[in-house]
Amino acid sequence: MTKPPEKAASDGPAQPRKRLRLATLVTLGVCVTVAVSTGLQLLLVDHFTIYYASREAELRLQQQSWQMRDALNRVVSKAAGDVQLVASLAQVREARDPAAARAVLDSLQSTFPDYAWIGVADMDGKVYAAARGLLEKADVSARPWFQKGQAGLHAIDYHPAVLLGKLLPQAPDPWRFIDVAVPVRRSSGEQWGVLGVHMSWTWARHLAGNLLTPALRAYGAEIVVVRNDGTVLLGPPGMEEKKISAPSLPLAQSGQTGALRETWSDGKTYLTGYSRTGQDGDPASLQWSVLVRQPEDAALAALHTLEQRILWLSIAVGAAMAGIAAWVAHRLATPIDHLSSAIEARTQAALLGMPSPPIPAIDSFREAQVLSAAMSDMVRNEAQHMQQLQTMNEQLESTVRKRTAELQDLVMRDVLTGLPNRRALMETLPEAMQRASRTRQPCAVMFLDLDGFKGVNDTYGHEEGDELLRQFGARLVDAVRRTDTVARLAGDEFVIILEHLHAPAAAEEMGHKIMPRLRQPFALKTATVSLSASIGIAVFLPDDSASLDTLLARADRAMYQAKRSGKNAVVMATT
Repeated sequence: MTKPPEKAASDGPAQPRKRLRLATLVTLGVCVTVAVSTGLQLLLVDHFTIYYASREAELRLQQQSWQMRDALNRVVSKAAGDVQLVASLAQVREARDPAAARAVLDSLQSTFPDYAWIGVADMDGKVYAAARGLLEKADVSARPWFQKGQAGLHAIDYHPAVLLGKLLPQAPDPWRFIDVAVPVRRSSGEQWGVLGVHMSWTWARHLAGNLLTPALRAYGAEIVVVRNDGTVLLGPPGMEEKKISAPSLPLAQSGQTGALRETWSDGKTYLTGYSRTGQDGDPASLQWSVLVRQPEDAALAALHTLEQRILWLSIAVGAAMAGIAAWVAHRLATPIDHLSSAIEARTQAALLGMPSPPIPAIDSFREAQVLSAAMSDMVRNEAQHMQQLQTMNEQLESTVRKRTAELQDLVMRDVLTGLPNRRALMETLPEAMQRASRTRQPCAVMFLDLDGFKGVNDTYGHEEGDELLRQFGARLVDAVRRTDTVARLAGDEFVIILEHLHAPAAAEEMGHKIMPRLRQPFALKTATVSLSASIGIAVFLPDDSASLDTLLARADRAMYQAKRSGKNAVVMATT
């Protein structure tokens, strides 16, 4: 009986289930991603664009408020500086002739036309001299600027013209002023009058007009300057010299800065940036609230256009990406298939040391399996190599920095005392001179030379002499401030750089303060010695044009003068 034929060998193991091709997966994935992203963007774009547009508009208005505040402060501060300068001029301070004082005032007014009136009144309130002779001999004793100016530098708030209204030329707007006044004292210290400046309010209008860009003005932005009582000093037509209330006003009056969304008395909603001028307790400054407002609709006008552009751009980009993805996926799928087969064959051959076997069937996304395995090995090896190189590089850089710092310290330090040496001094002193000019505070160079050091060196030896120099340097460091610099030039010569002096005499005071410490006994290893030092001091004033070498030479000559006058002395260098 014949047996039934066995199942053909070709029927063998079941073949892996077919998976989607890479091209298909990429196309579907990109299309789904684009559709989801576009939908989410449509939902969120309105919320986020409104939020960020509002924040940007508020920040822009807040910055405009800061700029107006700073500009107002600068003008008032400049006026205060001008009156102080004029009051210190000899033609005004020692005025004996009204014509001489008037010439100075005329010159200032011609330079700064916003100073509508400049004058000086005697202690009886009679105008002694004034620019163009306006109000000369008039009684201003009842005016606030005269009364407050007697006590010191004062700024007087916005007010209408009283005495000057009929004397000044007609203007489109009524004359309004702020005043700055300062007492005038003779060189003996006797106060004989008050100098006052009436600054026309037109400068504030010009500031506001210059600060607002044409784009902001076109979109309804307005600057409003408000006095502490709520009166508008500068603002839109119809609002000036009227009282207002807005949520931002008390915030600005309390000294806060920021921006908010608020409704004004006209029923409109505005975005408002706010800040405050002046300083608390400073009579030479004026405190005004600076509000920069813009209608919310105008501030966000570009938002809706942006939303539409983003929407249409997203749709266009999404459609383009879907089409490009389908085309690219088709073009890339075939090369990737060949590449993955080659990578697998090479990998297997390298592992087994055999000829490349045929590609087996893989029940998965095959291209991703092969490429990920090969690329993982490459990335891992590359990462290890890069880590080694980075570690070696960091170690090398650390060693170089350490050695460089050590060499720099050796170059700039005196080996015996550890103090800065001559080279360090020649780098530090020019910096100190520049700081003195910048901060308007004098600095000084102090040359010190030990009296009798050679005798100690000859009697007790060089080791004891070196110990004496170390102790001497340490005492100098303890005797001066942290901001000062102690350096050793050579031998028994030391230099101290004194900075941030309140007056030139402070340098000499420091020299006398150091002397008693230097006269105290020095306990050496084999003996206790007492000696003194000769000190020469040269002062560098902020407006000096002296060079570094000139300053050092003056201090050196002063030190030798102290030596010649009997030693143990402090001598100030002459200019």
